[in-house]
Amino acid sequence: MKKIIFSVYVWLLLITTALVLSLPFVIIWLFTVLFDKRLIVLHYYANFWGSLLTVLVPGWNIKLIGKEKLNSKAKIIVANHQSQEDVLLIYRLGVPFRWISKADVFKTPIYGWLMSLKGDIKVQRSNKASIKQMFIDAEKVLRKGSSITIFPEGTRSKTGYLGNFKEGAFKLAQAAEIPIVPVVIYGTGTKLIYPNGIFKGKHSVIVKILDEISYEEIKDKNTKELANKVKNLIELELNMLKLSENGN
Repeated sequence: MKKIIFSVYVWLLLITTALVLSLPFVIIWLFTVLFDKRLIVLHYYANFWGSLLTVLVPGWNIKLIGKEKLNSKAKIIVANHQSQEDVLLIYRLGVPFRWISKADVFKTPIYGWLMSLKGDIKVQRSNKASIKQMFIDAEKVLRKGSSITIFPEGTRSKTGYLGNFKEGAFKLAQAAEIPIVPVVIYGTGTKLIYPNGIFKGKHSVIVKILDEISYEEIKDKNTKELANKVKNLIELELNMLKLSENGN
């Protein structure tokens, strides 16, 4: 019952902030779209919005490590994904970026519409034409100097363990000749897999930015092997954070 009450509060918070902050979002877009081709101002506003939500939720204690490793240059940020909370945590990184997300998400009232304004990229995973168009759109974004964030598992884990990484993010990095930045999210997962709409209550989270993997390091790599390498880096860090939490 507590989980339901807590989740109702979070959803009310999401709805309230959407109603209050969406109008300034649209106004910023209207006044910047003609001269700010990368929509940097709008992206920083989105970061403020997403970060604010994580601050206003009681019981979410978030620690960010390695933020100094990030810069304004184009990159692909790849992160593990175990909870719907992870989406909000990415905004705490503080750098402008665009999502690659399922097309259905763009149909969400207010949030989906604003994602379209921000230039986030949609994809229908079962549609080859949509996947091809996603690669075209994403490469254009990267070549213009904007970053992209991807959960390479494709969806949040249903087991509580790190899933296999798909190759798309790594193919994009090679095609656009840009680096990859792995991000580890620890603390949002649970052995109990919550259904959609239910949020985890009081807990601590660590968001850790790992060292950038330069284009020179990946340009000649097999993308499947590269995906596994990055997965192993994130998995190793997750295990180390778990050991540290347990005092070992």
